[in-house]
Amino acid sequence: MKNSIYFLSALVVLAACRESNLGTQSTPSATARVLRYDTTFINIAQRTRAYRYVTTLRVGKQAKVTVPVEIDWTSTMQAGCPQVASVQVYQLSGGDRRTSITAKAVRQAACLAGLGADGKIGTATTGTASVSITGQLKDVQFLPTSCLLNGLGYHDSLSYTKAAARR
Repeated sequence: MKNSIYFLSALVVLAACRESNLGTQSTPSATARVLRYDTTFINIAQRTRAYRYVTTLRVGKQAKVTVPVEIDWTSTMQAGCPQVASVQVYQLSGGDRRTSITAKAVRQAACLAGLGADGKIGTATTGTASVSITGQLKDVQFLPTSCLLNGLGYHDSLSYTKAAARR
């Protein structure tokens, strides 16, 4: 008798879990944050600083559709200047299955003069990482675009006309 009660209780719990799971899958969130790219360039030390850049990608030449993107990166001191330690790229409309993005990053570890707050090359030296993002919306290709991140926390614009750097 006890075994049948345990069995029925387990069955009821599993059925409740299944029902709640179906409910959440039927209405995906428009603001879903989906990780599309993640890399660590160097062993992350204890004294890291984190930075975030949120922007939108334009789809096609008429830019009728945009896809929100978030780029997070950390920096740490190495080789005498701040270096980009890791990069993560998120698609903020990850629940939208019509669009998808891909990203890649290349790091330059040399300590060179880097971008400042005004968007111009300053006197402070830093390592950089170039992030390139492309994607697609059904049959329409995104215009590939890239931005430059540096260990000081500055970046150039991901848009198609380079704008001032922001921190």
